[in-house]
Amino acid sequence: MAIAFKSLPIIDISPMLAKIDDPNAEEDSGVCEVVKQLDQACREAGFFYIKGHGIDEFLVKEVMNLSRKFFHLPLEEKLKIKLTPDAAHRGYQPFGVNLTIGEVDTHEAIDYLFEVNEGMFGALGKTVVGCNQWPLDPPNYKQVLEEYMNLCKNLSRKIMQALAIGLGGSKDLFERNVAGDPFWAVRVIHYPGVSSANGHDTQESYIGCGAHTDYVAYTLAVYPSGLLTLVNQDDDVTALQVRNLSGEWISAPPIPGTFVCNIGDMLKVLTNGLYESTMHRVIHNSPKDRVSIPYFYETNFDVPVEPLDVCIQKSGGTRKYDGAVVYGEHLVGKLEKNFDSKNINHQLKSMATDFKSLPVIDISPLLAKIDDPKAEQDLGVCDVAKQLDHACKQAGFFYVKGHGIDDSIIKDVRSLSRNFFDLPYEEKLKIKLTPQAGYRGYQRLCENITKGVPDMHEAIDCYTEVSEGMYGALGKTMEGCNQWPLNPPNYKQVMEEYTNICTDLSRKIMRGIALALGGPKDLFEGDIAGNAFWVLRIIGYPGVSMPKNDIGCGAHTDYGLLTLVNQDDGITALQVRNLSGEWVSAPPIPGTFVCNIGDMLKSTFHRVINCSPKYRVSVAYFYETNFDAAVEPLDICKQKTGGTKYNKAIYGEHLVSKVKHSVYGHVMDLEFSVGEM
Repeated sequence: MAIAFKSLPIIDISPMLAKIDDPNAEEDSGVCEVVKQLDQACREAGFFYIKGHGIDEFLVKEVMNLSRKFFHLPLEEKLKIKLTPDAAHRGYQPFGVNLTIGEVDTHEAIDYLFEVNEGMFGALGKTVVGCNQWPLDPPNYKQVLEEYMNLCKNLSRKIMQALAIGLGGSKDLFERNVAGDPFWAVRVIHYPGVSSANGHDTQESYIGCGAHTDYVAYTLAVYPSGLLTLVNQDDDVTALQVRNLSGEWISAPPIPGTFVCNIGDMLKVLTNGLYESTMHRVIHNSPKDRVSIPYFYETNFDVPVEPLDVCIQKSGGTRKYDGAVVYGEHLVGKLEKNFDSKNINHQLKSMATDFKSLPVIDISPLLAKIDDPKAEQDLGVCDVAKQLDHACKQAGFFYVKGHGIDDSIIKDVRSLSRNFFDLPYEEKLKIKLTPQAGYRGYQRLCENITKGVPDMHEAIDCYTEVSEGMYGALGKTMEGCNQWPLNPPNYKQVMEEYTNICTDLSRKIMRGIALALGGPKDLFEGDIAGNAFWVLRIIGYPGVSMPKNDIGCGAHTDYGLLTLVNQDDGITALQVRNLSGEWVSAPPIPGTFVCNIGDMLKSTFHRVINCSPKYRVSVAYFYETNFDAAVEPLDICKQKTGGTKYNKAIYGEHLVSKVKHSVYGHVMDLEFSVGEM
């Protein structure tokens, strides 16, 4: 977000539309005035209203009315055009299927895509070969919506021509380079009204669609806006919100006779960051139902997208985005991933039960005997293993007490971390996280992205130190040493001691889990975690000045094996999601760690909502597999569960991919979260 805007500009584009196709359009004063306004809106907000767009108001409303009629049909009727991979990812999607950032979105939708003939884009386009699915009722729906789509396509082309002029290029800048034959997508969305009758307070913030930018908008239905989005929304329900630079959510109320228009991540890349793709969401708390129809104007399906020369020159001469992304490759990758049944099951079923609280396990009997040769036979060890097994299967989260780590070092770690976060920004930035530093160091407030949303925290990231050539080409990105501040002066010494203790504790807990699974205690050692990689994330969440749900870290799961969370004693902020979708608080309990298992074992969604006026420190230690481990289901677990459910993954490959896109590449992939608590 470029500035802390408080409202969205309204731009009358009719003077531009009247002349933009003329040979000398760039010289027309009316065109130039509209171009100036569009350029400013794209730089400052990335969102704006357009009026005078030339699409007949009757058609705009007819599209909405017919769509509402479809959504009011019985479910069995709507499911006749159900969206599936076999239907080329086109069709109807019922309530509760779409996810954004791990949250179930409360809407149903129909998805339409540019129709692709067999062989049109070769192997790249095979996944999207097919025609759109149209309902028989309303009978004229196909005719009306196709007319509307064609008009939106032409309108989008003309707006893009004006933006091209605004950037200092010729009006066909985008057509010549990336959008001569643009792909498009339409998502027809229905949000139900909120009332006490359907189990919700009309005053609550009801998430119709979670925060996103228009390139990774959906977790289970990704129709990204590479370039431009036109939103046709109901006249009488305000639900769309746009996030400004200060983190405030600014409402975009419907204004009759206008479209809400916003730019997507592909345009941000093409303009080398001159134009802004801005986070937005839908919070629906009206008793009325709401229909919204975004039209997404994309690049060509097979085009490599990278900063344009004219934009590199205008933004200082330095290219901000390395490499190129092919729109079709990204779209197909998302579709194939998001509709993979294993991936859906992982996201929708990662919460095992409807637990209401987290168990507290005294692991001291385990720690006392787990390294003995006959630990498996000890009654105390067996009892702890049984409790760990139950907790991992039921919730994936639990507290551990009797862990043997001195309380003074636990508190010292948090106290020294708080001292660091209290330093001036310029002091903290002396250990700034960069790719050159092996992605280690300090990360400023809102710089971390969890599935598309800036997190309200600052942090220091530390990893197992990797020497040159240690893991060959795979580990090159992570080569380097951790960055430690000079102030507090003993910080490095204390944190390294703490990390070593956490590594040993995690190894022993993993031995208990190995026994719980029916394997030998060293089941996870050797090729899996005999030389375990680790990550330490030291996090500071600012206090809030008034009661509100401030997302310190969005919903996510952790990737590795095991996490130990050392959190401030006086602030409850960590929440864990159960099978019913309820967020269960994990309040700090003195003398304990919150412990959870990661995706390499099986995992549970969690998030941080800080609504306290106090600053909160949390130190999360992540115990991972070996960096170069090939992780796949263990034989003993396949026997217990009836076969293989997950494909092989190389831990280091995944980590390298994520850290590369966490901050510096987030335009291309906003899905990074090593994990925060």
